[in-house]
Amino acid sequence: MSISVLSGSPLVATPVYNKMLYKVSGSLIAQPNYRYVCDVKNPAGTTLARLKCDKLPTTNFGFFDVQKVVETLIAPTAPSLTQTGFVDHSGFYSGYRLDFTQEYGNTPVVTGATTTVSGVMAFAGNFEQLELADWSLSPYFRIGSSFNSVRPLTTPTAFTVYHGGSKFLAINGTKYTTVSANDTWLVSAQVTYKGVDYNFAVSPSLSGTTDYNIQRFACGPANLSGTISALSGAVEGDSYTVQFLGNAGLGSVQTTFTFGPCERFDSIPVHFVNKYGGIDSYTFTMKNRKRANIQREVFGYNSDVYATTTYNKVWAGSFDFVYALNSDWLTDAESEWLIEMVRSGYVWLELNGQLVEAVVNANQYQFVTRRNDRLTQLQIEVAVAYDNSIL
Repeated sequence: MSISVLSGSPLVATPVYNKMLYKVSGSLIAQPNYRYVCDVKNPAGTTLARLKCDKLPTTNFGFFDVQKVVETLIAPTAPSLTQTGFVDHSGFYSGYRLDFTQEYGNTPVVTGATTTVSGVMAFAGNFEQLELADWSLSPYFRIGSSFNSVRPLTTPTAFTVYHGGSKFLAINGTKYTTVSANDTWLVSAQVTYKGVDYNFAVSPSLSGTTDYNIQRFACGPANLSGTISALSGAVEGDSYTVQFLGNAGLGSVQTTFTFGPCERFDSIPVHFVNKYGGIDSYTFTMKNRKRANIQREVFGYNSDVYATTTYNKVWAGSFDFVYALNSDWLTDAESEWLIEMVRSGYVWLELNGQLVEAVVNANQYQFVTRRNDRLTQLQIEVAVAYDNSIL
């Protein structure tokens, strides 16, 4: 007899940094030494791990949290600041497969039919518990045929941009089964600036795709300027919109990018993986400062065999760099959103045109609103993620 999956990881798409708990039951629980078995596999069917679970004494159910195994399929990497158009958002999502069965007997042997969970994916997201309880895919992961309700994988619908800056929007591009005549899929991004539309096609086409797919579109002024030369003349307050289009002509929710004021100081952009597994960016435009933290290991060094003079000598050490970042005045929406940067496990500082992996040095985050706090800035320290040797 086979195993019944009573409940499982939320729907078709699951944030991989949350629990991925499956509840199962079996009909042969009276057999000696009975245990549930779960094989966690990659999309190609290769077994990553075999998990086993005793039946609970009160309900006879079994529970498997496959999160740590599935997480090994997710490997986010820094985006390219020179990206143009679309690229596959690979490394930030993956399919997986679960095969449930059982073992029993005086000498336990895996036997019986297998119940398979397939056609599911995990993405590099992390929800708070109340969000996870209400997670229903929509409007971020489309499971029907319409495209006009889909949203990019990000919280804001509006961003501030600056000349020379890079931005990215990730979006779910397909259904989770073979695309049929009644389904839609992502075909292009439409950028509209001063009443003129510019279209960027997805290549290769997603038509006929038999699996999930997430695309990442580069939509900052630096990424678009090669195609939209008029952006070079944009001034404070000018804006452009990005909308993703399906093959049937339906469009996603629009995202607006507005040029901010002239930068008076040396700005530092920070890029990070948000809670939906997309890449967000925020530019700290006020006075940002850099410091070095230096650590030394010393020992007592004798000047001669008689130890006439003993002094400290450095035998090892390291140093790292920390950036104290200061934002401009935050809107309520920005204050609510930037917790995603502070809690993100993947953060990159943009320094001299390069992305450097970093760690946010903050264990608390104060939410503010203009009603309660009037004008408020975010001050935060971000450390470069590597150490440098002294000796």
